[in-house]
Amino acid sequence: MSEDLRSVARASETLLLELRDVRQNGPLIRIVHRFHKPGTGCMAGEEIWAVLLVFRKRESPLNLSLALRLLLDYLGRTRHIPQSATQIAAGLSRTEFYRKHGLNAGTVASRKFSRSVIKEYIKRIRQALSLALRETTVGLDSERVLVSRPTVGNEALYQLRARVEWVHVDETPSND
Repeated sequence: MSEDLRSVARASETLLLELRDVRQNGPLIRIVHRFHKPGTGCMAGEEIWAVLLVFRKRESPLNLSLALRLLLDYLGRTRHIPQSATQIAAGLSRTEFYRKHGLNAGTVASRKFSRSVIKEYIKRIRQALSLALRETTVGLDSERVLVSRPTVGNEALYQLRARVEWVHVDETPSND
């Protein structure tokens, strides 16, 4: 076999392994926070600035409103435990990070969440995921990334099945 064919075979094997990994573990979602205070971890007062779907070093932005970015960040933090819309709404309203969102920029930019709003926002996040997944040509369905799990009762549990990484932009607002 010629060297050219070997390199094509290696590249094909690599791509197939990457696709299998994405289908098994979910895609990589990068959440960018700004107004981060250097030397600290992820803290209340930061702003969720952007959400990106990453595949093969290519970033596809998820064009999400503030409320959808807050919800996706929360689902990323709690991705190991499926939750009902009621549990998600309670978590968002009781967690300091979401109550003080954007405070480091000078104003709090929070949102109120209810059970019915969470259900609608889940649909909207899936739409944004579908667009980004189509752009990356991964061939993954957004409902396999943001999963609805039935319960014995009549409510659904939601779970993000993705690898999530948080990136902090170390900037603080100037005192102009």
